[in-house]
Amino acid sequence: MKKLAAAIIVFASALCPAAVWAQKPTVGKVLDEIVAKVNSEIILKSDVEKGEKDLRTSLAERGLQGAQLEQLFNEQKQNVLRNLIDESLLLQIAKEQGLSAELEVAKTMEQIRQEQKLPTLEALEAEIVKQGNTIEEFKDGIRKRALSEQVIGHEVTSRITITTEEVRSYYDAHTKDFDRPEGTRVQEITVFTDKRTPEEVAAQKTKIEEALAAIKKGDDFAEVARKYSEDEKALEGGEYGFFQKGQLTKELEEVLSKLAKGQTTDVIQVIDGFMIFKIQDKHTGGILVFENAQDEIKNNIFQQRVQPKIREYLAKLRDIGYVRVSEGYVDNGATPKTGKLSDSAEKK
Repeated sequence: MKKLAAAIIVFASALCPAAVWAQKPTVGKVLDEIVAKVNSEIILKSDVEKGEKDLRTSLAERGLQGAQLEQLFNEQKQNVLRNLIDESLLLQIAKEQGLSAELEVAKTMEQIRQEQKLPTLEALEAEIVKQGNTIEEFKDGIRKRALSEQVIGHEVTSRITITTEEVRSYYDAHTKDFDRPEGTRVQEITVFTDKRTPEEVAAQKTKIEEALAAIKKGDDFAEVARKYSEDEKALEGGEYGFFQKGQLTKELEEVLSKLAKGQTTDVIQVIDGFMIFKIQDKHTGGILVFENAQDEIKNNIFQQRVQPKIREYLAKLRDIGYVRVSEGYVDNGATPKTGKLSDSAEKK
């Protein structure tokens, strides 16, 4: 169950170990040292220590050891407190906005169960307990990560725009980087059947058959995808992207290999739903044409911009809020304003 141990570290600690809600101490309870105050919440020394412990375990799970592990650990542990403050700020925004992540918790638990090839959720829970975690801690880690991602998605990533002109300029400047083997660019329409009753599955099949009928009648595939598809790519007209040979399942590649550019599959049943694919283009090898490269380019540009934008947003949350770090600790995400606040607070 080594992989499950790694999963526990990822999900139970979420983006970083959990900051605790400020509360009155229980009589007779030994008080933990307060490392930081983030608006109405506090972060404790035990949270920082847990974060460092989880970081070391995570690095070891990646196969690092000896001097290499120690070097990376010493470099990355400097950001443990920063990450705790980041998470606390994001969770406060999620609470203010009334966000929920219970569906994500259920989906993630089921995903882990399937990956670990365990028969039931109860069996997964038993393994989690064996690893020394409580079920609620594990779920809370998933919940915190999902809520943080929701806030980042709404406040940051959804606002990153990439124009066609930017994509074209990138392609022209890096054309030689798009030498690729054989592959296919496709669109898709998906309806889901996971955890549905037999009657609901039948209704989903009827739905996708209606979509296929519309396509065969001559309706635009992208418009049909926007109307019928339940996949996250629906709003983009079902643009699934370019896949090199070997990246899709053997069964799907066999089906697509028999189609020419512009042709559409019949309804294909997959593990958790029904799908329809359309061949947008086929690549025989060599430099990708612009149309086949643009999804990868958009992702490259997005990755270049997303982290600076996230840090910019978190800096803004620090500036409009109250962040105080105790003496002897450093918030590597502090802005000039929050840095001064911490300094002045400690002098009082």
